[in-house]
Amino acid sequence: MPGGDGRTAWPLLTALSLCLSTAHAVERYEGVAYAPGTQLIVFRETDWLFMRDGVAQRLVLYRCPDGKPFGRKWVRETPSAVAPDFDFTDARDGYREGVRSGHGAREIFVQENARSPLQVRPLPADPNAVLDAGFDAFVRQHWRELSAGESRRIPFLIPSRFEFLDFKISSARDGLVGTRPVRFLKMGLAAWYAFALPTIELTYDRQGTRLQEFQGVSTIRNASGHNQDVRMVFPAEDDHGDIPENEVDHAAAESLTSTCSP
Repeated sequence: MPGGDGRTAWPLLTALSLCLSTAHAVERYEGVAYAPGTQLIVFRETDWLFMRDGVAQRLVLYRCPDGKPFGRKWVRETPSAVAPDFDFTDARDGYREGVRSGHGAREIFVQENARSPLQVRPLPADPNAVLDAGFDAFVRQHWRELSAGESRRIPFLIPSRFEFLDFKISSARDGLVGTRPVRFLKMGLAAWYAFALPTIELTYDRQGTRLQEFQGVSTIRNASGHNQDVRMVFPAEDDHGDIPENEVDHAAAESLTSTCSP
């Protein structure tokens, strides 16, 4: 992406109480990120989806290849699923980013590392804004049009830049991954210089209910602080429903490591 900083390529609520007495069933799924064209695992992630006080929420642990967690993200679908509040922390260097709501306003916050001050700026007003995991909700909402070959432009927030960049989702086509019928989509910058930038390839089931893979720049950075190009796979066999609520408590309290083994 422009500027040469890998964090501008794709960004793709630690104070939140985890009392889940009013929660519904918890769902858990796993993801594995591979270096492109290889079976070398770059990182793993585990997601828990649940309801609290009538609001859909997501907790994500990002893990080293050996399974030790190094990052944590909270997503709270307020004011909407497409533009949620979120808070991501990477314990390897102390990087933090997110969007939070309060006192009738929303703000972006970014901390470059554990030694840097937290920078805070107002979230630019945009009724069509898409934030973080809200991208998947946007695709689901527009699945019929996208499947029919239409393209959609979305202003997607890049927290490290404190601004939105316009992306375009297009090029729907059907295919197979192994024996599974899937639908492929492409996402890239909707700008004149987009030809020089990598395209993100998305793989959904034919109904648009589940992201199965994506290839492109991830939100997780390498040791040099640049976002990594990966092939992210979410195996269907690793989806689990009716997970005990105390798993979420445990994941929220689990210590994060500051170093991943090579």
